[in-house]
Amino acid sequence: MNRPDEMKRKRGIAALGALLVAASISSLASAHETGATPFTMATFIDDSYGRTIVSGKFDKAIKKITAGGHRSPESFSDQNNLCVAYAKTKKTEKARAACDAAVALAKMQESRATRKNRDRSMIVRASRSNLAIALSNRGVLLAATGNAELAREDFVAAINFETGFAKTVAANLDRLDKMRAPEA
Repeated sequence: MNRPDEMKRKRGIAALGALLVAASISSLASAHETGATPFTMATFIDDSYGRTIVSGKFDKAIKKITAGGHRSPESFSDQNNLCVAYAKTKKTEKARAACDAAVALAKMQESRATRKNRDRSMIVRASRSNLAIALSNRGVLLAATGNAELAREDFVAAINFETGFAKTVAANLDRLDKMRAPEA
């Protein structure tokens, strides 16, 4: 597991990545419609080729993360950044697998951290932040592929962790609700 100072640095990087990427993804299911509402995804810019993703070189990032056995199925940042890169390249099946893996890894991290540490420790907060990011990214993918109810569940779960990423997730949920609302 990462040392607390490394986890703190990565959480700051994740927040910055969310702002820099502003990885807006239009609904894949309704991409032909005008005014498709963008969602925001987060990537870790200083890990797992995040800077490559931020620069819009999604295929290059996928190749780098998955090439030569460098990708670790146990690496949260690899799975999270693959989720974003695959979503941006509209490789929905691969994106869903990476998003699900990121959520599973983040849940495992959060569970371990909560068992081993005080509820307010930096490690617990960092693991909850990871889980909120993973849930939100998966929620964006679900929304983009027409699974609004499941997307809503992921967004609400992510918001409930009350992390620094909550405002971004709330904005994603608001966008989802606006997409679903019938026009007057």
